[in-house]
Amino acid sequence: MLASNRWVVLRGLTLIAMGALTGVWTVTAHGQTDYPTRPIRVIVGGIPASSGDIGARLLSTKLAERLGQSVIVENKPGATGALAAAEVARADPDGHVLLFTASWHSTAAAVRKSLPYDTLADFTFISTFMTYGMIVGVRQASPFKRIEDLITFAKANPGKLTFYSVGAGSAHHLIGEWFNALTGAEMVHVPYKGSPAAFPDFLAGRVDVMVDTMTFGLTQVTGGKARALAITSRESIPELPGVPTMSTMLPELEYESWLGLLGPRGMSPRLLERVNREVREIAALPDVAARIRDLGAIPSTSTPAEFRARCEREIARFKNIVVARRIPME
Repeated sequence: MLASNRWVVLRGLTLIAMGALTGVWTVTAHGQTDYPTRPIRVIVGGIPASSGDIGARLLSTKLAERLGQSVIVENKPGATGALAAAEVARADPDGHVLLFTASWHSTAAAVRKSLPYDTLADFTFISTFMTYGMIVGVRQASPFKRIEDLITFAKANPGKLTFYSVGAGSAHHLIGEWFNALTGAEMVHVPYKGSPAAFPDFLAGRVDVMVDTMTFGLTQVTGGKARALAITSRESIPELPGVPTMSTMLPELEYESWLGLLGPRGMSPRLLERVNREVREIAALPDVAARIRDLGAIPSTSTPAEFRARCEREIARFKNIVVARRIPME
């Protein structure tokens, strides 16, 4: 009888142990092997052919190859990226709905009275993907040959020059206003729904100055459609020989924009680590890195903590510009 009881107890303990092991395996598989279980949607707050769209498609193509699952880019422009961000903020944190966004994620928090989400708390920051400076430029036919020429004219003729942006409250807009604040110029802001929508008006002379990302503007400059007067990045780039950094004239005006990937709040640490690793490894692939550099950007990834801290710093900086320029908050 005692032997029989011992056998029952041992068998029960064995089953419990097997169940525990099975449970551990299931959790591990859910966090790694089982992701993704269906197509991934990458929501972009810009229109097709915008910087965000180009970057999202570059990343998504490689993600699909590596994960063995479809990765669908969906454009949801409007409200300076807030419509796209709001959709992702409402999604389940299982990694199947992600936000590929740009610095407008920070600028929107600086210029909007309210948003349908909390810019920091409602998202899981995964990683940046690339960074790049902004170009301040003019048409080839423009009389301005140097950034000094533009500053001199703009200061002497307040309100006569216009500059375009991809929307009120975008980094493009705030860089232009930052330029105004530091130089005493009064260029007038003209918002558009994306660079592809703005550029034809710029070429036609309906707006005077381009303030745009390197990822869009570089091809316009190297293709002879525009002349770069200065870039906002820390260092000059070989693709634009002879074009100075803005900081050579205005030491305070140094800025690099970014494109990066966020998820809804609450992504598990295991899932976050997995997606972060994928982004970092994709950005380091030789063909991807070369394509990023062709766009005038630099492959630049980060830890989730570094990405969040970057946004926190930018929100504070842009809020100062909003106050200094008395930009109405929407």
